[in-house]
Amino acid sequence: MDNIGLKRGYLELFSYNENYEKIYQEEKRELEKILKGMYIKIEHVGSTAIKNIVSKPIIDILVVCKDLDEFIKFAKEKIQSDTYTIKEEMVREDDFLIRKEENGKVKAFIHVVPVTSKRVKNYILFRDYLNENEEEAKKYEKLKKSLYEKYKDERRKYTLGKEEYISDVIKKAEDYYKNKEYR
Repeated sequence: MDNIGLKRGYLELFSYNENYEKIYQEEKRELEKILKGMYIKIEHVGSTAIKNIVSKPIIDILVVCKDLDEFIKFAKEKIQSDTYTIKEEMVREDDFLIRKEENGKVKAFIHVVPVTSKRVKNYILFRDYLNENEEEAKKYEKLKKSLYEKYKDERRKYTLGKEEYISDVIKKAEDYYKNKEYR
């Protein structure tokens, strides 16, 4: 995973990189070996999964599992290492975070979510809707740049500043896909 990553807690936005998908695929193969059946599916999500918009150069990966408590126990026993670090508190109620770090940089955020969580559908709806609607993706990019200018030294505020917009896009996506065949 060369040319990717940021120092922990640091915020910087980069132009879209055509290699993001390839980097994700490499990481997915590695996770499939490490997780040994502890997952239902693995998806590329977040801004690096949205074509042609700026993002932090950190690959966001969604790992869908059957039982989150069982997965957390497995992760703490089998995954925690110098490369994979586990965030001790939940990111959200049902979103367990593992960071992949190499050479002092966070390279991937691995969000582990139970299959029963609405968050699974939301991550994918958001990604797919923005990839199908370039105008909406550009609005998101504009928001990200604006928040970056305001909060480049306050990553938490940058992240919180996107939440309302993301919720609105998920509602649009639900309406958009309601009458279409959608996975």
